Amino acid sequence: MQALKALVIIMGILIMAGLGLLVYGLTTRVSWNDRVAREDPALVSSSPSFGMVASNLPTGASVVSVAVDRARAVVHVRLPDGGAEIRFFDLVTGATTGSIHLKAAP
Repeated sequence: MQALKALVIIMGILIMAGLGLLVYGLTTRVSWNDRVAREDPALVSSSPSFGMVASNLPTGASVVSVAVDRARAVVHVRLPDGGAEIRFFDLVTGATTGSIHLKAAP
């Protein structure tokens, strides 16, 4: 009975230590991500806004989705011929940085 009591106390101490380490790990990871976001110029830009950007779509085309990753926007466009196009935009300058054309299989 004495051994069981000691085992329960030791397990309780280990659980508390594990929870403490978990909280410490989460708080340091969150603060590290905040520091990286403040120091990374691609994430936080001090340049002025680029205003409105016009990108012409072919007749009958439609935007399927838009995703933003750091300083880049990715736009998925469905073309009227059944193909697709993926366009990349720089969020700092507003310039089109590239595109990928995907053609429908015959």
